Amino acid sequence: MYVPQPDGTVKRKFAYGKSFDECDGKRRELLDRANDGIPTPTRDMTLGQWFDYWLEVIVKPDLSPGSYRAYEQTVRNHLRPRIGSKVMVKLGIKELRGAMQRLAEEKTAKTARHAVRVLSAALTAAMVEDIGLTRNVAKLVHVRAATDSGKSWDAVTVLRFLAAARRLTVYYPAFLLLCLLGLRRAEVCGLRWDDIDLDNRVLWIEQQRQRTSAGTIDVDLKSETSKAPLPLPAQCIAPLRWTRMRTAWLRERAISRGRPWFDDPQGHVFVTRTGRPLLAENLYLTLQRVIEAEGLGKMNLKGLRKSCGTLLVHLKVHPRVIKAILRHSRIATTLDIYAEALDPDVIAAVGQLDRLLRQPARIRQLEAARSDSEAAG
Repeated sequence: MYVPQPDGTVKRKFAYGKSFDECDGKRRELLDRANDGIPTPTRDMTLGQWFDYWLEVIVKPDLSPGSYRAYEQTVRNHLRPRIGSKVMVKLGIKELRGAMQRLAEEKTAKTARHAVRVLSAALTAAMVEDIGLTRNVAKLVHVRAATDSGKSWDAVTVLRFLAAARRLTVYYPAFLLLCLLGLRRAEVCGLRWDDIDLDNRVLWIEQQRQRTSAGTIDVDLKSETSKAPLPLPAQCIAPLRWTRMRTAWLRERAISRGRPWFDDPQGHVFVTRTGRPLLAENLYLTLQRVIEAEGLGKMNLKGLRKSCGTLLVHLKVHPRVIKAILRHSRIATTLDIYAEALDPDVIAAVGQLDRLLRQPARIRQLEAARSDSEAAG
């Protein structure tokens, strides 16, 4: 029978079965899909054609706008130019490995590894369709790339930064939340007054502000673990109250002077001078101005979040508690930060062990003490 394709064309497709009833059942399923306007890819579909269908029909409706944008950019910039013309069911491990190695040489190994992950997700979705794809070759291709979880600051540097931010920017409360609670930048920009209970010192993260094709809007969080309530540190209360008073004062001044003012119906905590919700890009630029004025090293908003986790590690907080504060979906993400931050402790422990093993008298003393305890037992 002839079935519609994702690119709008129509192609012939065969249905096979061990019996007439099995084959007829598959034929009827294809007919039902065609009558409902659902495309059925054929075995000669190229990866480029599948990418178009996968992004628009599967990724865009099911994933967040940020994920769709990242997948689309990876397909457009890296996958389509290199393997887009390949027939999907004929893609081999050797040619895919060669394409990814060239990508790693032209760009970076990290870029190539991310491209393999995106391709793997696309092929996994293709295996669900009845097009004859029986294996995901992307899962058999591995690209070695150094894990770079980003830089973080120690406690002294964080205190220096916060002291400078308090003097230099009205968004000091936002940086407090980034450093003390490890909020994500999109969560800080999407924070609303309805999500904060200043009297009981509790904060809820219900949405994040993301740039989409429809503009910059508030979207739901990726996982339910990110919506857990957080205790609001005491030193955040006064700055947040001041922020609310400042917003009211800016509104009254703009209205009295006939200047434009945006009445935010959602009541975002951090707004600009005209009342519009603060963008992550503006918060990043403010961060860079404070860093430059104080003479600190390079840092971004994600690094402030990681600095929060690093400081919690040095305070000997259990990884599961850190996971709850940073609201990681997987404990492995927390353990990556935990392991990296504990490097000085590991070095100190190895040094102590080295000193112990270089003291034969001390070892004999420990052995004697153990013998005495066993005899007493």
